Amino acid sequence: MKILIIEDEARTAVDLAQTLKKINPQIMILNILDSISSTVTYLKTNSMPDLIYMDIQLSDGPSFDIFKEVNITCPVIFCTAYDEYAVEAFKMNGIYFILKPFDMESVGSSLAKVDFLKSHYQMNYSNNEPNNTLFKTLPQINRSSFLVHHKGKMFPVSVTDIAYFFIADELSFIFTFNEQKYIIDHSLEELEKMIDPNKFYRANRQFLINFEAIKEVEPYFNRKLLIKLSVQCNTSIIVSKLKKQNSKLGYQSVDNARFYSYYVRFNLYHLVTR
Repeated sequence: MKILIIEDEARTAVDLAQTLKKINPQIMILNILDSISSTVTYLKTNSMPDLIYMDIQLSDGPSFDIFKEVNITCPVIFCTAYDEYAVEAFKMNGIYFILKPFDMESVGSSLAKVDFLKSHYQMNYSNNEPNNTLFKTLPQINRSSFLVHHKGKMFPVSVTDIAYFFIADELSFIFTFNEQKYIIDHSLEELEKMIDPNKFYRANRQFLINFEAIKEVEPYFNRKLLIKLSVQCNTSIIVSKLKKQNSKLGYQSVDNARFYSYYVRFNLYHLVTR
């Protein structure tokens, strides 16, 4: 098995490489890289490894940025010094994780997980023909939290604490029920695939809203809807002309009676006034 290690702490990287070789002498360590830039350059000019061990925080930023530059088709095992709550924020994106400081048991468990998945999904790690069977076959799991960067720190924000996601100045943001705002490195299209569609509604190109944050819905011009939230929002949230998909507004929220009444009232209004 050919393994690439991405870790900016030299001692940690060497320890990991030695531990991997102790567990399986046939493992080949292709390289040890310590930054986003060096990793992107390497992956663009070399064949894909069989497995990557990747630290989350590198010298030039979060390792998640690597995925924006390179299509990584092999499994990734994350290494992190954060506690179990932070781990949950990125666990969905990786095959496995190792919590620092790691030991032979945790590294061995990570390799065992890869072997299991490889045999279970009959993955083909050919460098010439990368196989994404694992990523296509594993069931979609809704994210329970997102890892955010704020004032030089990284910490998880629970999805249940998020009132809405929105776009401003071509950047994506989280806005929480306690009215805190954080930048997030995902588009709304990507976020829609990560969260429970029964709890969030894509109102328009700019807003993805938690149903629990909706205070009321009002008729608007040209058969549109105006959504008002229970938290601060400096932009009017307008739902475009009624479409069949908008009927889910009345069914997705746990406390949906008020929302649905507004939706029905809006339809009746246009039925009697047209």
